[in-house]
Amino acid sequence: MDPLDLIDNLNEVLLGDYFTYIDTLGKGSFGIVVSAYSSSLDKVVAIKITQYFEQENESSLLQECSHPNIVKLYKVLIAYNRVYLIMEKLVGTTLDVLMKSQVLPEALTRNIMLQILNALVFLHRKGIIHRDLKPENIFICDNNYVKLIDLGLGYQMFSRGFIGQQVGTPYYIAPEIINQQEQSQLVDIFSLGIIFYQLINNCQHPLWQLGYTKKDYYKIISSEFSIQYPPQMSEMAKDFVENTVTFQPINRMTAQQCLEHPWILGEQIKSHPITNREIKLRYSFTKNFNTIVKALWILKIFKEQCSEEIYYMKTQASDEINELIDEDELQQPLSSRVHTEKLIPTGTGRQYRLHRNTTKVERKPSIKLIKTSSHQDLTQLKHTFQTSKKSFNNGHLKHRLSDNLVILKTNSSKKISSPNVLPMISPSKHKTSSFNFRQQ
Repeated sequence: MDPLDLIDNLNEVLLGDYFTYIDTLGKGSFGIVVSAYSSSLDKVVAIKITQYFEQENESSLLQECSHPNIVKLYKVLIAYNRVYLIMEKLVGTTLDVLMKSQVLPEALTRNIMLQILNALVFLHRKGIIHRDLKPENIFICDNNYVKLIDLGLGYQMFSRGFIGQQVGTPYYIAPEIINQQEQSQLVDIFSLGIIFYQLINNCQHPLWQLGYTKKDYYKIISSEFSIQYPPQMSEMAKDFVENTVTFQPINRMTAQQCLEHPWILGEQIKSHPITNREIKLRYSFTKNFNTIVKALWILKIFKEQCSEEIYYMKTQASDEINELIDEDELQQPLSSRVHTEKLIPTGTGRQYRLHRNTTKVERKPSIKLIKTSSHQDLTQLKHTFQTSKKSFNNGHLKHRLSDNLVILKTNSSKKISSPNVLPMISPSKHKTSSFNFRQQ
């Protein structure tokens, strides 16, 4: 239908607010967008006209989204089974046109990314998924102000996740949508990572190559994949892509975490973990490190205890053997003399006192060292003992023979009447005792 006729049909059902058609801004499968002057608002507005059942979702979402980086919705009007979304008129161009026309400086790219993330943080906190984030739906105003438009494929979540149909633009669609898996706000992060890669690499796609079909692209992202980075790309820019364009949604940053990334903050290094995967790895590393520290601490305690107990251990090869002696024992003498006396009575009424001095040696208890001798040592010891015993017996015998010879010599000076008669020993001679007696 002609855009002018659509505006006239709308004015027929309105009472006080009239719109004057100005120009057609765009057409597509979704409907048509025209610019018109609103008498009640006294400004030029953009009117998006589509079928009622197709635009009902976007109208309900835009009514809940009042954010500086999201296109503003003034009102929703219904006429002749059509929905008229009265929105603010934006002056500028879309991001896809801007990227193709010039190479964006890093400062402008960072500013654009920062504003897109602010809008995504707002939507995701409300449980809203854009599901069609692409450069065509990002509007750059003349003052470099960023606005997200077209929430027609958006979805508001009321639970953790949902299983939805395949929606979105093929070059920016997330793997979980292709695989018909659980979808969440992280599908927007995947699309954002691809847009970021294109912004800093002159519109080049990280996964798509010339000659690929949509089927080829879907096959690539439906399983684990890798990205080739140009040499001029900075480390923090690579890190941002690695933590957004990933096959597993759990490995992607959230919109809030993207705002804290060093590249968005203009920093050159990452001082702390950001993604859930990095936080988990840091936690595992910290846990293992603490375990190692505790183990080393326990080993230190064991070493100190062993160094104390090893003082009591002695070995045969030890050069120094230290014995523990109590302080009380150190004050006592090692030896002391014991004097004993004994009175011996005699028949004459006299008593003799027997003196005997003995020495008592006190030895401190010590650890006995047992030496195991070899067979050769025992044989040598036995031979020595037998030799000493034999020499002792021979010496005793010689001593007795010498005594007899002395007696014989003494008696030989006398005249012996008969050679066959042995000399007599006088019974009056007594053997002298070895004890020394002192008369009482």
